[in-house]
Parts: sequence; C-alpha cells; structure tokens
Amino acid sequence: VDVFGIDLSTNMIDLAKEYWKEMNPAIKHRTRFLVEDATTMEYPENFYDVVYSRDTILHIEDKLHLFKLFEKTLKPGGQLVISDYCCGDGVHTQAFKDYVKQRGYNLLTVSDYGKTIKKAGFEEVQAINNSKYFLEILDKELKSFRSIREEMISEYSLEDYDYIVEGWNDKVQRVGKGDQCWGYFKAKKMFA
Repeated sequence: VDVFGIDLSTNMIDLAKEYWKEMNPAIKHRTRFLVEDATTMEYPENFYDVVYSRDTILHIEDKLHLFKLFEKTLKPGGQLVISDYCCGDGVHTQAFKDYVKQRGYNLLTVSDYGKTIKKAGFEEVQAINNSKYFLEILDKELKSFRSIREEMISEYSLEDYDYIVEGWNDKVQRVGKGDQCWGYFKAKKMFA
C-alpha cells in the first residue's frame, strides 16, 4: 500500500518522520508525511482506498464539510475508519464543559457523529460507543507509563510525568461519569 500521513502539527509530522527512519526499507518508500490542513487541502477524487483518522477530528468544527471531502477522495467501495472523542448523551458536568471549552474541542455524541457521516454521503455507517475498550487502553497505558516513571522523570521532569498521568486519570473519570466517550466509526463510499 501507499500511505499518506497528514497532520496540521509539524511536531506530529516530525515524530512520524522519526518513526519512518526505523521502518523496513522495503516499505519505507511507499510512505509520505505531509503538514496539511485537512479541512482546506486539495483532495484527489476517487483516489484512496481507505481514509483513517485516530482521535483528531474532535478539533474540527465543520465535520460535515470534512466528511464530504473524505467521501469525494475515496474510491467507490472505499472505507472510512475513524476513532474519536465524543460526548455522552446525557447532561454534562460543568468541569467537562470547561475542559471542552478550554481545549477548543467540538464534540458530538456517538449517534450524531454517525448521522453526520451518513449526511456526507456514506453508506453502511457504523457508529459504536467504544468507551469500555478505551478504558482498557487507558489502564494499559497507565501501567506501562508507570513502569518507565524514573526514566521519564530523568529525561523530562516530575511535573511533566505527573501532568500526563493526571490527564489519563481525568479521561477515566470523564468516561466514568458519562461526560466523555470514545467513538468508533466505519462507513463505506458506495459505488455509483
């Protein structure tokens, strides 16, 4: 496969390029990383087999516009696969509202996210609340991160380490309260 990695953040693209250096040379030449704004870049029509996004669209206000761009650029039969932070269906705590505002997130419920993908022209839309799995991942990440505590503190600082651990614990609490959830979305561009 050919892979095009796109991110607005130069830091993330630089990190991807560092991983790229470690890739198998047989596939390395088929991978490119670009700094682009996914909401304004030019998309080739009927080009990609898969569009994949992990936990980034929460930053995009006009998700419908973005999903229409994805639909345009996928080949007929192409797959859209997304994981993203969402908000729960109920009334949210003030702490969660403040957190979302401070971070500049634009969160939808899992159901509304799926409806937006459908409205963009996709079929066979699956919108799944995958929060249980998200909690399992957070638990594993916390355990792994705690195992390298001293290494992290020596390379960075105790404050940096505590900040990351606190962020993970806050996610666990938000999911537990029903404020935040983790959505998994899959859809297909139909044949004309």
